[in-house]
Amino acid sequence: MVSARVFALTALATAVSTASASVPHVDAGVHRTLRRQGTVNLIVTMKQSTESALASIHEAEYTSRGARIDAIVNRLEKHAKSSQKDISQLTTKEATTTSGASLFASSTSFWISNEVSFKGATPELLNKLMTLPNIAKIREERVYSLDVVAVAAANSTISEDQPETEWGIRIVQAPEVWATGNKGEGIVIGGIDTGVQFTHEALRDNYRGEYGWFDPQMTSKEPFDNYGHGTHTMGTIAGAKGIGVAPGVKWMACKGCGDECLESDLLACAQFMTCPTDADGNNRDCSKAPAVVSNSWSTGRGDNMFRAAVDAWHAAGIIPIFSAGNLGPGCGTIRSPGEYDNVIGVGATSSNDSLADLSSKGPGVLGTTKPDLSAPGHDVRSSWSFGDDEYAELSGTSMAVPHVTGIVALLLKAKPGLTFTEVREILQASVDTESLLPTGLACGDIPDGVFPNNGFGYGRINARKAVNLATGSTPAPSQ
Repeated sequence: MVSARVFALTALATAVSTASASVPHVDAGVHRTLRRQGTVNLIVTMKQSTESALASIHEAEYTSRGARIDAIVNRLEKHAKSSQKDISQLTTKEATTTSGASLFASSTSFWISNEVSFKGATPELLNKLMTLPNIAKIREERVYSLDVVAVAAANSTISEDQPETEWGIRIVQAPEVWATGNKGEGIVIGGIDTGVQFTHEALRDNYRGEYGWFDPQMTSKEPFDNYGHGTHTMGTIAGAKGIGVAPGVKWMACKGCGDECLESDLLACAQFMTCPTDADGNNRDCSKAPAVVSNSWSTGRGDNMFRAAVDAWHAAGIIPIFSAGNLGPGCGTIRSPGEYDNVIGVGATSSNDSLADLSSKGPGVLGTTKPDLSAPGHDVRSSWSFGDDEYAELSGTSMAVPHVTGIVALLLKAKPGLTFTEVREILQASVDTESLLPTGLACGDIPDGVFPNNGFGYGRINARKAVNLATGSTPAPSQ
């Protein structure tokens, strides 16, 4: 069987070398993996992008946010169905060869990016895909990383001498916002991560419940986390017991990662956040979409794989927040999607307001100053998934992102209806800078004592200042 597949692959390579320019581009990695393994996981990108479908929605007005998002999803689905018609017919007709051998293990269509994923694709399937006119590119599915460096201390329950709030919560002055009666009540936030231990004592009371969980692998219909990372990040956003910035919010989650993140799972989670479904992926209700999505993972530098998903979130009024990555301290190490110009990219600071060594720095591939902001991300203590009363200290820009997500929830509670642009501008204008300790680096020729810069961004976030700025309140004295 392997020899037959090698022959098919050789024939395909010969055909491609003589084909016209209309033949889809196939990344070299696809051929390498096929030669080595005999099958490959593919992402097939259509020629028709989602831009035109989203543009047609921008001009219309709807009676509610849910109706608007429903229209967006319907338009994207119609667009994908039309442009993926040939692939759909192929997969239906050629799911197996005449001998009964499967051409692929499974396939999934993604309306959010107008792409199709194939698991276990054979050279025979690739050969057939190459004949379809609407395909722009065929590449191997990518696997991405979580932005956490190490677990400093795990399996530690709350002790009697534990401070009422964690250092990151105190330094961003979230308790000062709570004192005004604002803990983020009424706001729904989403997280794409390793899942959440929803029975954890700090998180069980504000889990959304219905329309609050999706696992693309269909492992469980209830939230779980067999890695810990997602429980930790969600705790920093929404946890009780003094670990969360906005403990009054309702949270929802999608399991996009294990110890790594599969591209197809991330896309499935992006769709779920845009228009939530039940745990089986059915009975969707776009009115259940979260206001903001926290993403503590990153792809390669300059990688646009998640660009279409972010564009759809913007059309739906969902605020995207991403980690900068953990490739510091060098310049030009910021990763995507955190370097996109239409997301809030976040770097990590330590308890003494220095920039964490691990925090990736800008400028971005296109020269943009990134990250946008920085937040507590070193030795951050939060909920842990190995027990309902377990806690752990982790470091990484993964830990910084949820601090920003929580503050965004407080902002939206204080002033409903804020747009992405308004939220980002408020956060940038309300940062702390005077207490920050510069490293002496000048990434992109901008010293990190000048703001904004490619290390701290505009500065380290401050919840009290942000909410005061949003509401026009008289600023409280700095503490």
